[in-house]
Amino acid sequence: MATIKLGNTKQASRAINYAEKRAVVRSGYNCDVDYAKSSFKAVRGLYGKEEGIQAHLVIQSFKPGEVTPEQANEIGLELAKKIAPEHQVTVYTHDDTAHVHNHIVINSVNQQTGNKYQSNRSQMMLIKEQSNELCQARGLSTIDFLKKAEISYTLAEKAIIKRDGVSWKDELREVIEEAKESAKDKKEFVEKLETFGIKFKETNKTVSYLHPEQKKFVRGKTLGSLYDKEALENVFESNRERSKWDEFDRDSEERRTRRIEATKRTAEKENAGVGRDPGIKKSKNRQINHGSVRDDYEFER
Repeated sequence: MATIKLGNTKQASRAINYAEKRAVVRSGYNCDVDYAKSSFKAVRGLYGKEEGIQAHLVIQSFKPGEVTPEQANEIGLELAKKIAPEHQVTVYTHDDTAHVHNHIVINSVNQQTGNKYQSNRSQMMLIKEQSNELCQARGLSTIDFLKKAEISYTLAEKAIIKRDGVSWKDELREVIEEAKESAKDKKEFVEKLETFGIKFKETNKTVSYLHPEQKKFVRGKTLGSLYDKEALENVFESNRERSKWDEFDRDSEERRTRRIEATKRTAEKENAGVGRDPGIKKSKNRQINHGSVRDDYEFER
């Protein structure tokens, strides 16, 4: 089983630097992985599309113990061929967490047509489906992303929905979705739930939620497969990876901005000296007259 998270970046080289730093296995498609940064840049430059989004990112995370890093990388490379056949792609596999996972970096520009890669809802579903098929072909567990069981409605809820109403379970689902969107661990997740008055408890295998207007907890699997313990753990893992990537991207952007500002300041100082008579220099002596400060100048002989 492999979960999928998508992202993008305006600095492809930075994304590659981050991904390759902790990679135990790496590979490339339509490019030499050792020269990915320069070859990505060359294609973007060829079509004059270096501004805006430079690369799209896919984090493919596997169930603990199901694959080796080598197997994960092989699956990631096959996925790259299916979802971006005419783009340059690099696949970096990390094993520094319980979930072996791939960082897949896709150059934004198609090397054949010059068109930019389209990342939208339909493309995301395609990526998930292709990933699922690759896992299934290798006898790994899979996720049915389209199954109705992801959100499980009772007969009572269906009746409420028909009356254009909102059930308390739907309210729970909405809050859980919002809480898990950015939570990187259970503590953050629970804190977000508590701001809405929702209580949370877990056992070794299950999680349960208590709506503030209800008296009994409801299990996550009753709400649907998106809200059970395994689904939450997968989301936390993916959010942690995405957070590291985003932080690296922000730090890189800040360093770039500081370098640009430093270069501008240096240029301004150099330009300020242009046109000044080289025979005039500032004296080291400064005189104060009637509360004002003036510089004395002298001619060099």
